[in-house]
Amino acid sequence: MTSFRQWLTRQRGRDDAIGDLADDVARDDALAADDYAGIRRHLTDRNAEGSAIDALDDAHAEFERSDDPPQPPPEPLSTR
Repeated sequence: MTSFRQWLTRQRGRDDAIGDLADDVARDDALAADDYAGIRRHLTDRNAEGSAIDALDDAHAEFERSDDPPQPPPEPLSTR
């Protein structure tokens, strides 16, 4: 399964706050976390601007709604 950080890295180049955040996360050599909570903690520990935290929260919501990687279709229900 794709980690949140992997998904976020693929958002680089977007022309919005999530793309800006993805660029920042990719350049941050001190960031070791792959999950949302760890990245959020890292940003808050470093007194990141509120707009960066908002972008992270928005990115996480988008990640949670995404089908990444695509899930296989469910098994058909029995017709018996």
